[in-house]
Amino acid sequence: MELHEIPAAFQSRLRLAVVAALMTGPKDFTTLTKLTEATPGNLGKQLELLEADGFLTCRRELLGRRPRSTYQLTEAGRETFLAYVRMLEKIAGGVT
Repeated sequence: MELHEIPAAFQSRLRLAVVAALMTGPKDFTTLTKLTEATPGNLGKQLELLEADGFLTCRRELLGRRPRSTYQLTEAGRETFLAYVRMLEKIAGGVT
């Protein structure tokens, strides 16, 4: 991946934070809200965008009467993020 190839998903601090958080495993909406300190409305919109771009999936279920949404990176989302991290490491390695 080159600088001009950075996915639009990673050009937002919040979307980048969500993807980074999901690298360690699935997270529910409440956990992502706490980790990112985003408002529920903004987080919800960014999650929708990431899902539409194929970076993550959402599993929705009912716990009693309460809905619960759990998000997980897709393989494509994980690989794209790792390529992004490798690109940053390559750039940082060239800095003296």
